Amino acid sequence: MDFETTSLSGSQLFQQLKSTLAQYAPDYAQEARQYEQAKDSLPDSTYSDAYVPKNHMFYTVEPELLAEVLGIAVDYQMLSLDGSILGVTSPDEQMVFVFYDNEECYYYLDGYTVLVDCRLRDSEKLVGRKNYTLAHEIAHQVLYKAFPNAYHSANRLTCDYRRTRNSHKKISNWVEWQADALTAALLMPKNAILDVMFLTGLGEHIGTLSKKYTPNKYESFCRLAEALGASKSALSFRMEQLGLLDRNLLYKQ
Repeated sequence: MDFETTSLSGSQLFQQLKSTLAQYAPDYAQEARQYEQAKDSLPDSTYSDAYVPKNHMFYTVEPELLAEVLGIAVDYQMLSLDGSILGVTSPDEQMVFVFYDNEECYYYLDGYTVLVDCRLRDSEKLVGRKNYTLAHEIAHQVLYKAFPNAYHSANRLTCDYRRTRNSHKKISNWVEWQADALTAALLMPKNAILDVMFLTGLGEHIGTLSKKYTPNKYESFCRLAEALGASKSALSFRMEQLGLLDRNLLYKQ
């Protein structure tokens, strides 16, 4: 099959962010004006390079450029020795711990920086988790800036994205839930998912997703996740939320 690349500009990415947040919180439009200057400073360069079948196009969202659009710095450090902490950010200045040569040391967070564990960046197998972690920390920053009165400041936020059998358990941390909801909407827009579902032969809906019982659909789903730069767990959960997937058996076998 012949492939070509397609891309969206930084300006289009910013418009998508505003549109997503407008749906996420109706009163966002007024607070969103503070990001206009960051958007205007970004050249109309590509933020995604996605392989697509000839005469068809889809796009993927690159979290690094999303951070650049919003004026958020990204740094990669070892955040824990056991890999339990994947991302850290804060709306205000504070010191957090990182590890250098297995020794604990301080890192200064300026209120506009997100940290992601460097092991996610260095592993090709963890691209989806890296993208989601980075987008999650960016979502925290967006929500802090858009709704400063709704969030307590100077809180260290640690994020661990290991999908478990209890992923649908009762919500206990609404700050993390809100960041997760915004992350999924930004990183995996419904129209992008539908485009790639079409291109991978999945149509517009999956009844049952199972590596064991529906291997052909599972293989197409894996290509879908790879094309979007998302982990299989995050994408399957997002598709359940959107009503594009009825029965997710990936983590029940």
